[in-house]
Amino acid sequence: MSDIVLTVPVGSAEEDRLFGRFLDRFLETAGSDPDLDSQDAPFLMVRSDPSLGGTVKVVIFQESGAADAFSKGWTQTRRSLCGDDGEG
Repeated sequence: MSDIVLTVPVGSAEEDRLFGRFLDRFLETAGSDPDLDSQDAPFLMVRSDPSLGGTVKVVIFQESGAADAFSKGWTQTRRSLCGDDGEG
């Protein structure tokens, strides 16, 4: 199985803090999923990658469903910071 790699640009200190809070909530929620608890290895890894320019978080998943849930959740959370409700 191939890893799923998400590259998440973080544009400001406020967005970086929001990313950290979102990641904490995501991990708490995922901790209640028995399918993820039963895996031998971590289901995700996060690292910063300064070589990509600016502040960039690289989030690596072992399962596409978790990657999709993270991506959708982060997009919604980030919109709330930007004041974009996704309508219009």
